[in-house]
Amino acid sequence: MTLSLADEYLHLPPAGTDALWSDNFWFSVCDREADVYGINHIHASMSHGYLRASAFYVIDGVPVQWASRQPLDVDLEFSELGDGRLSFTVEEPFARYRWQLDASRFGFDLTFEDRFGVFDYNDCLGGNPLGAYEGYGGHYEQALVCRGELETRGGPRAGERRAVESWSHRDHSWTHRFERPGPWDVRHRRTQAESWGHYWPSVQLPDRHLNSFGWMSPTQPLPADTPSAGGWIGDAEGTRPLRSATCVPRLEDDQRTAMAFDMTFETTEGEVLTVRTGRKHAHTRNGLMRDENDAEVRLDCHEPFFDFEVLETGERGYGVVEYSIHPPWPRYRY
Repeated sequence: MTLSLADEYLHLPPAGTDALWSDNFWFSVCDREADVYGINHIHASMSHGYLRASAFYVIDGVPVQWASRQPLDVDLEFSELGDGRLSFTVEEPFARYRWQLDASRFGFDLTFEDRFGVFDYNDCLGGNPLGAYEGYGGHYEQALVCRGELETRGGPRAGERRAVESWSHRDHSWTHRFERPGPWDVRHRRTQAESWGHYWPSVQLPDRHLNSFGWMSPTQPLPADTPSAGGWIGDAEGTRPLRSATCVPRLEDDQRTAMAFDMTFETTEGEVLTVRTGRKHAHTRNGLMRDENDAEVRLDCHEPFFDFEVLETGERGYGVVEYSIHPPWPRYRY
């Protein structure tokens, strides 16, 4: 791992490019007892001077969301990043983080602490598989424990405060996100999916954590020097790369909404873990996957939350399986 303390914060774009460059922070919450499932996300572009902040949650089965776009005017090593409602702070690099939200429908104060250590995706066998379609400066991930409090401010339980405690997952990347333009015309595709995109499961188990990234069916061949998948396993001994991973979805009739996944993870020691999803608890989408054009959705990015079972060992856990479908539909959201 070649990460530095500065990598916990914002990054300047490489010299000599006008393409969109951004830091992206993603944290999950998955508390089955509290019936709270959500994604906190910040997209901050030093090249274009803006920040998008979002909290996409499902609470008691009801989608509740917050999102905004603001000018970005902070130092690279920020003390707080956000939009005045949603805020993110690095309380201890690679160890402790805090997210707070004060919005009309819901609010929270959540602390995330390290569980098994940070994994640098440059340490994947064969290199970073996310670099197939975007120019990456860096990408790392971490298994976490989330603790805090959430308040509902609407519905039949308005004003209720509930404790939140769950295993969690986060990533941080700095990259030329959506460097290439989208297609001119997708009208003939309508709602029909052209292909599956990426998969990115976070399998949280009592004594270990599994993560992988790969392409379920890329719409174009990968570059010869790009691995088709990568990922890591974290446990009491720390984090280390996986040898291989696969992910096969089962979709509903709309060919976009996942009802289940079959996944495999192979460790460098030769252990093969077959993971199947159980109960599906919630489904949300990362609705701000856009470039500088606020109108156009660039990635149809889904975040369903599941129970998991490892068939070989009987281990049971929970987490989220992010995936994408191409092309985005509807393409333009007003």
